[in-house]
Amino acid sequence: MMADETSSTNLKPVLARAPIPQYASELWHRRSFIGTMPMNQLRATNMDTVLGNFWFLVNPALQTVVYYAIFGVLLDVNRGIENYIGHLVIGVLAFNFITASLMAAARCMQNNLTLIRSMYFPRAVIPISTLLSNLYTFVPALFVMVLTVLLTGGTPTFRWLALPGVVMIAVANVLGFVFVVARVGKRLPDLHTLLPHLIRLLFYCSGVLFAPGSFTSNRTVLWLFDVNPFYELLQLFRWSLMARPVDAHIWYLAVGWSVVSLAFGAWFFWRDEISYGNA
Repeated sequence: MMADETSSTNLKPVLARAPIPQYASELWHRRSFIGTMPMNQLRATNMDTVLGNFWFLVNPALQTVVYYAIFGVLLDVNRGIENYIGHLVIGVLAFNFITASLMAAARCMQNNLTLIRSMYFPRAVIPISTLLSNLYTFVPALFVMVLTVLLTGGTPTFRWLALPGVVMIAVANVLGFVFVVARVGKRLPDLHTLLPHLIRLLFYCSGVLFAPGSFTSNRTVLWLFDVNPFYELLQLFRWSLMARPVDAHIWYLAVGWSVVSLAFGAWFFWRDEISYGNA
């Protein structure tokens, strides 16, 4: 009798790992919560400041001014790049989305430890919500990109219609890395301190500030840029908004990275599902 009553309540242990199909189904049923959770977090962010959430745009704008003054004016790294301001703004704003997502992922499991221990839910809800929070702040940055291109002499093209697709590729790609960083960050609390150094290296290796082909003709170096998933994403954003030419292999690599990154990252995170409630 007691067994029947327990099964009828459909209770689950707080620390559990469902099979992948059931896990994916449970995530889908919680899609409303996944979308609402980051909105509440954003309302609380910067609420005590004068500009509030406008800092999500002010900070990257100030960064862009600094980078342009140093690299565009003093060091002249543009080296013939047409519309260097547009090139720089797209690079900085798109890479900020990547940076913010990875940095938030490094501490997201530890920051939600009380929630994890209090109730059962697929733990992937937390890194997904973390990414969505940064995606919501990235949407206004997309309008800034468009406005910058227009103000610097660009004109709308049919490629602008591909921008949502480029954003989807970027989200899938970054989410895979977010899953990996979230699991490693739970196991290695110092990752949050180490990660900025790795991100800084990726920043300079992703063509944010310059076009690699303007500085070297070494095929190995250029190949390393081409296989960098974040370099590929920046190239696709510039292809869409600035009509920059992009070789077909960049598209294949970007889509391939997105599929592999998301599939591996989700599996890698799911494998450690039971341990996320541990101290």
